[in-house]
Amino acid sequence: MSGSADRQNTLGALRLLFASLVIASHTPQMFDGTFAREPLHMIFGTVSLGELAVDGFFLISGYLITASFISDPRTYLAKRMLRIYPAFIACFLLCVFVVAPIGGADLSALGGRDWLKLAASVVILKAPAIPGAFEGLAYPALNGSMWTISYEFRCYLLAAVLGLIGFYRDRRLYLAFTLVVVAANFLFLFPVGASIEALMRPLNAVLGEPAQTVRLTAAFACGACLKLYPIHYRGRFALAAALALAVALFVPALASVALFTLGAYIVFWVGFEVTWTPLRTLNAKDDISYGLYLYAWPIATLLLWYWRDAPLLAHGVITLAGSVLMGFVSWHVLEKPCMRLKSRIGVQDKPVIGDRSAAAKAGPHRTL
Repeated sequence: MSGSADRQNTLGALRLLFASLVIASHTPQMFDGTFAREPLHMIFGTVSLGELAVDGFFLISGYLITASFISDPRTYLAKRMLRIYPAFIACFLLCVFVVAPIGGADLSALGGRDWLKLAASVVILKAPAIPGAFEGLAYPALNGSMWTISYEFRCYLLAAVLGLIGFYRDRRLYLAFTLVVVAANFLFLFPVGASIEALMRPLNAVLGEPAQTVRLTAAFACGACLKLYPIHYRGRFALAAALALAVALFVPALASVALFTLGAYIVFWVGFEVTWTPLRTLNAKDDISYGLYLYAWPIATLLLWYWRDAPLLAHGVITLAGSVLMGFVSWHVLEKPCMRLKSRIGVQDKPVIGDRSAAAKAGPHRTL
């Protein structure tokens, strides 16, 4: 892909921003074990910057992944696996064999069953869990950010299924599906939501937690709808959506749904209508956002493990700097070479250059 084509939108910059916002959200939570100093939660009391960022990721993925399937259904799944698994596996192994022992875990105490569980976790894109690591911290997880990756990949599989049964050919079907999934979020505000959670618990390892699955699938579907129903984004509508979103974020029953509905218009207005060259260049050619997202948590945890009384701002800044470095290394050493393999299994994905007409069939440039 040419660099000039990559710079026709700011989706890469948005992905980098969202990955950075996750760090801003997690940093105070890792110190306190609560949302007391989480920036967005302090203002609205409903959602966090992390939730906003993850919804933003899924909106963009919904748009790009839908375009990818439409562009080349035959090689779609292989390309998605090349994008997700190599960097995930590398980070997973680093967390197990380097981060965990530094955090006090004894790998020699693990039995055969424990290693089989870890191997299964890699396959299903689940974060590693090793007893004894980082005991005493508010969140002793080896990688508390990895949980979203399995939900992301399940959305990829769902996108393929819906494409194969014709939801992209008859986009009214996809719109109806999206409305149902968005509406389903409100079920979890009532007692029936708890019943659904209990009923589906045996399938959580395969389908994820019901509330999270519904929410993230809805965000993904909203992004896909904006690919299937191309519109011309207008600044005054984006402003109106931003004002309505600000109000909705004060209402617990509306906050989450507002993020991926009203927020969708804002995200893609910025993505396609903001023409400032630095934004269209940032993270466009070399996409470090996935690696940044994967490595931020273990870097932050190690930093807190050795520097318990670190100033909050310093901890966040150092975590961001280290994550940018690891994202850069991950992209150039692993992700970019793996993406080159796409050319050996089919037609290259076409870069997204905008959302101007229903005839546009542009595919993704890079996805989480």
